Amino acid sequence: MLKDRAFAHVVIFLAAVLVAGTLACSSESEPEETEPTPTSLPALTGSDLMQLTDDTKPATSSQDSAASRKGSLVIGNLVDTSGPHAKFGESYSRAAELAARHITEAGGTPVTIVHRDTGTDAAKGIAAARELIETEGVAAIVGARDGDVTIAVAESVTVPGEILLISPSTTSMALTGLEDKDFVFRTVVSNTGQGTVLATVATGEDHETAGILHINDAYGQGLADQFTEVFEILGGKVVGRAGHDEGQESYSSELAQAIAEDPDVFVAISYPEQAEVYLSELVEIGYTGKLLLADAAKSSEMVEAVGGDALEGTLGTNFAPRENRSLKAFNTAYWNAFSEVPSAPFLAQTYDTVVLIALAAAKAGTIDDSKAIRNALREVASGPGTEVTGEPEGIKEALKLISDGKDIDYEGVTGSMEFNENGDVNGTIEIWKIEGGEIVSTGRFEFPYVPAKSKGGGAIAW
Repeated sequence: MLKDRAFAHVVIFLAAVLVAGTLACSSESEPEETEPTPTSLPALTGSDLMQLTDDTKPATSSQDSAASRKGSLVIGNLVDTSGPHAKFGESYSRAAELAARHITEAGGTPVTIVHRDTGTDAAKGIAAARELIETEGVAAIVGARDGDVTIAVAESVTVPGEILLISPSTTSMALTGLEDKDFVFRTVVSNTGQGTVLATVATGEDHETAGILHINDAYGQGLADQFTEVFEILGGKVVGRAGHDEGQESYSSELAQAIAEDPDVFVAISYPEQAEVYLSELVEIGYTGKLLLADAAKSSEMVEAVGGDALEGTLGTNFAPRENRSLKAFNTAYWNAFSEVPSAPFLAQTYDTVVLIALAAAKAGTIDDSKAIRNALREVASGPGTEVTGEPEGIKEALKLISDGKDIDYEGVTGSMEFNENGDVNGTIEIWKIEGGEIVSTGRFEFPYVPAKSKGGGAIAW
C-alpha cells in the first residue's frame, strides 16, 4: 500500500477523445448554464436521422435512396451508435444534418447525409465505409470518430479507392504520417498540440516529475509520447508510465505502477468510463492531491460520479476555439433544431467538415468526383480570398462568391480551417477547471508552443 505522502503532490491530467467539438474530447467549450430558448424551427428527428444499430438498414432501399438523391451531394458519416462511445452518436449525426440543412437553405446543391455505425470497431468501420462507397455512392466521408477506426478505414478503403475522408475528431498523431495520397484530412488539432499544452501546463504548475496512465490505443499512446517529449524538453522527468485496456473493473495495479516514484503530477489519458473508475479508486485510498484532466474526460457525468468536492480545482485541457460569433450561432442553431445543448465533443468540427466538403464540391463543380472535391478543399479553406464564416449568412455568401468565380477563405465555427501538407489544421487548446462541481472555462486558450528558454523552444510544427 502506498503511503499517503505518495499522493501529496499528485495531479491528474485526464485526456480522452473526442472525439470530440466544440473543439473538441470536447473540443467544444462547456455550455453556459443559461440555455438558449428554442424557436419554432423544426427539429431533425424521425426519418431525418436513421436508426444506427448493428442490424438496422436504411429506412429506404438503396435504389429508392438513389432516386430521391438525384442531383444531391451525398456525404457519408461514420459515427458510433453502438460500442463504448455510443452516447455521442446521435449528436454527431445531428451536427452533420444541421450543416446539410444550412447548405441547402443557402441555395447550394442539396446535401444528403448517409449515416453508418462503426461501433468503435475497426472491422465494422471498414465494412461501413465500403457500404457507403459501393452501395450508397458517397462522394466523401466524414469520420471516423475513433483514431484507430479512422486509420483502418483510410488504409483499407478510402485511400485505395481515392475517396476523400475528413475526420472531425481523430487527434492521433499517427494520422499525420499516414501514406494517404492526400485523401485524408482532419478538422481538429492533432495531439501534437494537446500533448504540448499539457506539458507546459504541468511545468507552469511547478511540477518536476510526472507519472502517466493512458488508454492503450493510438490516441492514448500518442498523447503520452508527446507529453513526455515536451515535458522533458522543458526540464521535467516522467518517472512512471502505464497503459490500460477498456472495460477493466479496477485499475489499481496500473495506478500503482504510474505513481510508484511519487511523481509531482499524474497525467491520466483515458476516456470518462475508465477515468470514473480509477479516480474513484484514488479517492477511496485517501488521495487528496490536485487533479488535472484532458479533453475526453471533460464529462459532467464523470465529475458527478466521482464527486465534485473530490475534483474541486482540477484543471484540464481540450480542443476549443475562443468564443466567436460563428460558434455562438452554431450553438443557438443546434439548440433551436434539436432542443439539445451542443455539449458533446467535436460537434462544431463535424459541422465545419460537412460545410467544407459542400463548398469544395461547389468550387470543383461536381457532386460525385471525390478527387476533384479533394483538389478544391484547400482552395476554399485558406487564403487568398474573401473570408467567410460558418453561419448561414456566411455560407450563402461563400456559395455566391464561388458561383461568381471568386476565391473564398472559410473561417469555420471552430476557427481557421487552413490545412497543411499533411491535412492537419492548427488551433487553440482551452484550459478549463472544475469549480463548485461544474466544468467552467478559465478563459485561457493557448496555441501549442514550447517556451524559448528550453532547448526545443519555438512553435510546434505539424
